[in-house]
Amino acid sequence: MTPHPSSFSAARWSISTVFLLNGAGIGLWAAHVPVVQARAGIDTATLSMVLLTIAAGALVAMPLMGGLTARWGTRRMTLLSGFAFAALLAAVMGVSDLRLLFPAAFAFGVSNGALDVAMNANASEVETARGRPTMSSFHGFYSLGGLLGAALGGAIVGQGWGDGRGALAMGIATAVALALAAPRVMAFTPTHEAGSHFQLPRGAALSLGLLALLCFAVEGALVDWSALLMQERTGAAPAQAALAYSAFSVAMAACRFAGDRLILRVGALRVMVLGGLAMFAGLATAVLSTHFALSAAGFALIGIGAANVVPLLFGAAARIPGMSAGAGVAAVATLGYGGLLLAPPVLGYIAAQASIMVALGVLSLSGLVIAMSAGVIRRRT
Repeated sequence: MTPHPSSFSAARWSISTVFLLNGAGIGLWAAHVPVVQARAGIDTATLSMVLLTIAAGALVAMPLMGGLTARWGTRRMTLLSGFAFAALLAAVMGVSDLRLLFPAAFAFGVSNGALDVAMNANASEVETARGRPTMSSFHGFYSLGGLLGAALGGAIVGQGWGDGRGALAMGIATAVALALAAPRVMAFTPTHEAGSHFQLPRGAALSLGLLALLCFAVEGALVDWSALLMQERTGAAPAQAALAYSAFSVAMAACRFAGDRLILRVGALRVMVLGGLAMFAGLATAVLSTHFALSAAGFALIGIGAANVVPLLFGAAARIPGMSAGAGVAAVATLGYGGLLLAPPVLGYIAAQASIMVALGVLSLSGLVIAMSAGVIRRRT
């Protein structure tokens, strides 16, 4: 159907709800990982393979979803993948048999990768229809969902409901919330054009994808290495060191909600340049400082800088000439997700040969590359 201006506000909040639910689901899963490991009786190496299987599922789904959104529309594919995500979230958190864990993990990854592309494509269409920057706030809801999901997941496990009861309840709650939001998720006419299927990234898609790879690489590295860096450089206890990633996450969520207004005021190009510089300065501060508070502030600065980079890249990807919104987002998201996967082990190798300080110091240069390459979004924002 053709969107009507009176429905733009409802469409915005409905797709925001989808972003919130997706983030909450990932946060819930993160809180249940140790429980799943204990229930299945697997060691750390096997758990790593389970996590890699989830990532593999997402990488398989992302390229395919570009063509499916173009053929069937972003609304339909967002809702289909959203309900699949809710069901498989409950399944992967509740399974205890190792023979079922890997298939459940792969299917969960597929649903998450599919939902990631579909909801971002729909969100970009809503942003274009509104004629105002909106993408940052969508990603803000995802970040907020991640924080809420992790907190709720911790409470569920703490109450002894990690045996599958909590997982089932949260899967049902996610599906119900999605069903309530579904009628207001805006439908746009599918685009059966030559560029609607997945294409190997080239030109603008390749440039945007490589920048997304760098940004996701920083995020992935902080998940695995921030606490270790804090322990080595500041002597913080493990529980205190974990606050470094919290500082990054909270700062990112807050700045994403402020991002749309900032982009409207100073322009996407400046936000991108300043974001890259803040990422560089924050990571350099965290690496060089031996004081806990200053290092934590550095991680918060990384969150401030990175907050609006990915939303801008995804929004630009959805407006690449000759490609549908879904195909553009799929191409850039697949490269970006590759960075999320590759960065931690690559940095681990560098750390083993030198130190974690050197590894993250090298990674800080990503911020400078992003700042210097910001012009790639000029014509698509």
